[in-house]
Amino acid sequence: MNSTALVLFSGLPGTGKTALAHRVARHLHIPLFAKDRIQSALRVRGLADSKTPDGYHLMLDLADEQLGLGVSVVLDAVFPMEEFRLAARDIAYRHSAKFRPIHCYCSELSVWRDRMQGREQYVPNWTPVGWEAVERLQAMYEPWNPETTLFVDSLNNFEDNLILVIDWIRIGG
Repeated sequence: MNSTALVLFSGLPGTGKTALAHRVARHLHIPLFAKDRIQSALRVRGLADSKTPDGYHLMLDLADEQLGLGVSVVLDAVFPMEEFRLAARDIAYRHSAKFRPIHCYCSELSVWRDRMQGREQYVPNWTPVGWEAVERLQAMYEPWNPETTLFVDSLNNFEDNLILVIDWIRIGG
């Protein structure tokens, strides 16, 4: 296996995945593709609305191209359904790249709800969802396999989580 990796950040809104994905991409000097940013660009140009899976399809295609060039990539999205997770895994394997899925969550409901109130808007022309959307997504969110996925609790110290994720990417489980 070569040294390239597809690093996939998954988790419900407000669990810290975007903040962590940004720091990891910056730390490792690799491109980051965020589904919300892609979906926003498509929506603003009238190419898709905010509810279609088009952002996932385009994000995975961009990841495929980068891995084909021998460049690692970070993906940032909720990834509630196994279908897109498996597609990402297959892209990594096709390019003999490491597949490093990371599931972000917050173990304390009250902290998580509070964080939803003051979320940073990373994406132009995209309003972060509220708690109602989290509850809708939670109902359809398919579980990750803890044997093949790194679980990161955003209640823990951010820098400690960053070290944990960097080690997971480099060494694996």
